Amino acid sequence: MKPVKHLSFWALGLILLTAFGSSDALAQRGGGLAGPIEFSATYGSMWGGNVGSRYGKIRTATGPSLGLALDIPVHPSMAVELSYTRQDGALDYDSRGSITKLTDMSVNYWQIGAVRGLTKGKIRPFVTTSLGLTYYSPSDNSVVIEDETFDVSSSTKFSFVIGAGFKAYFGKAEKIGIRATMKVLPTLYNTGGGVWFGSGGASVGVTGDAIWQWEAAAGLTVKFGS
Repeated sequence: MKPVKHLSFWALGLILLTAFGSSDALAQRGGGLAGPIEFSATYGSMWGGNVGSRYGKIRTATGPSLGLALDIPVHPSMAVELSYTRQDGALDYDSRGSITKLTDMSVNYWQIGAVRGLTKGKIRPFVTTSLGLTYYSPSDNSVVIEDETFDVSSSTKFSFVIGAGFKAYFGKAEKIGIRATMKVLPTLYNTGGGVWFGSGGASVGVTGDAIWQWEAAAGLTVKFGS
């Protein structure tokens, strides 16, 4: 369990800067797309994700992840990305290194953000950031911890993603390639915020805790259109 202060606003700022910069570029070209739409499917592993309790750590077990992404190019080096990532795993109880499985659980990330290419060529490194929601879906309605029964239910929380990776294309047409990424995926909970006004101006702040997960994944990417 780690505090998060203003980090989500940094991610939001990056996306807004991307959006405004891309809007200017689109306006100069008359509103068309900057290239073909790209669809990617990846498979990998996701790990991390725990919160503390009076008994011990409640954590998401390491498990396989499946990702789908749709990139809509709005600039030669920039695309708006819609993505979905699902991890199938379990909710575990960790008491001083002794791990007990509580229930199966899927973790689902729905995100919208931006992908920025760093160089041109057949191998293209990129960075990405996005905002969205995380949906936790446990299989059982209750779990037992230290002989006590607790109710559990599905939950949706605000989240954001920051990552980096590369795309490598095949052939002269470069229509098909591979995509590999490494991401950090914080999901916020126990959050609070406020707006302050004074003689020096106004400010906005947010504080909270985050469930931190990481993902390493790779797969295919395909371009559609010209």
